[in-house]
Amino acid sequence: MELMPRYDSRGSFGGKAKVRVEDGKTILRSYTTDVAYIKDGKAYVNGLYSATTTRHIKEFLLQNGFKAENARQILKDYGLQAHEKDKKKKAEKKAVKAKFVDDGTNPLRDRSDFNMVGMAMAMGDVFGQNQKEKNAWKLRMAKAGLESKGLDIPDDWDTLSEDEKERRLKLVEGVMNEK
Repeated sequence: MELMPRYDSRGSFGGKAKVRVEDGKTILRSYTTDVAYIKDGKAYVNGLYSATTTRHIKEFLLQNGFKAENARQILKDYGLQAHEKDKKKKAEKKAVKAKFVDDGTNPLRDRSDFNMVGMAMAMGDVFGQNQKEKNAWKLRMAKAGLESKGLDIPDDWDTLSEDEKERRLKLVEGVMNEK
């Protein structure tokens, strides 16, 4: 079926953009290449190509209820790399959780210990004036509550960027605050 513009100012795409449904996916073909698809309520964009193909992708996303402001935003939100980053974040969080699984030998078997440390870490967002101060607070609270119970701070911690420290501390804080 031909993709007809609703949001684009052009009257038509001249038959260059087509949509088909196959194996539970709604697929956009621009010229002769499948460039984007939607599956299980998520949009995937294989990359951006010509200006015209980008218009096709933008129209396809908008018609299916997705945000599509510009090429940068589209790639950031729906590019395959964005989905890989999501998978990586989930895997990292799962790894952090696995480290604290209660197998009967964990000194933090009582969840209230986790929750107390998590709450103390969260206070860094209140007390810190900038990201560096917030990270320092959260690290101090994590050390105070967990260091004697198996917390392992990497040797290269001081060489990490504040953004990377924040990302790692949020993973730990997230585990601490889970129910």
